[in-house]
Amino acid sequence: MRKYLPQAPLLILLMGVAGSGKSTLAQHILRRVCAVYLDNNHIVDAFFPDTRSGHSYLRLRPRFYQAIYTIVKENLKLGNSVLLDMPHVKEMQDPRWRRFIKKLAKRSRAQIVVIRCLCSDKTLHARLVSRGEKRDGQKLIHWDNFLKEQPINMDLALPHLNVDTDKNLATNVRAATRYIIDGQQSASGRTRRLRAAKVRRVRQVD
Repeated sequence: MRKYLPQAPLLILLMGVAGSGKSTLAQHILRRVCAVYLDNNHIVDAFFPDTRSGHSYLRLRPRFYQAIYTIVKENLKLGNSVLLDMPHVKEMQDPRWRRFIKKLAKRSRAQIVVIRCLCSDKTLHARLVSRGEKRDGQKLIHWDNFLKEQPINMDLALPHLNVDTDKNLATNVRAATRYIIDGQQSASGRTRRLRAAKVRRVRQVD
């Protein structure tokens, strides 16, 4: 299968609560789209493999995220597209974070693509139990609080594609890949039209 090579760098934010199917979808997207893969767990697990709660983790969490965003920024500056596999549920609700992520992408002339993974509460619970990760223990013990703090489906202020991971994986992969490709082609078309308009204005002035 021939991979799609983005014409300009993309920042693909693959978001959703833990267990919503992000990593599975990411693996299949990356077989079709050329991008650097970043998963926050690959960094955090080196320090906190068994938890995503507690004072020590929460104190260092901003540092972990800062490190990840620095890696994102450096890749985008080099022209590499990035697929960022992280929940970003709380962050998406924060206007300051949305401004930050937009600015990060703009500085590298990258386009943001948001894809959110969704599933039913029942499916989510079953997945967390099935995968048996220690770091999911507190989520399962305090299930109602977890869903309140990390809502599966909430309003998003950024344009996005919702992917229901209760449905067929192959269909979801096609939809997500098409969303990425169509979004970039539309953006490229808008850029060409803007450039053409600027040229016409210059000629009119001359």
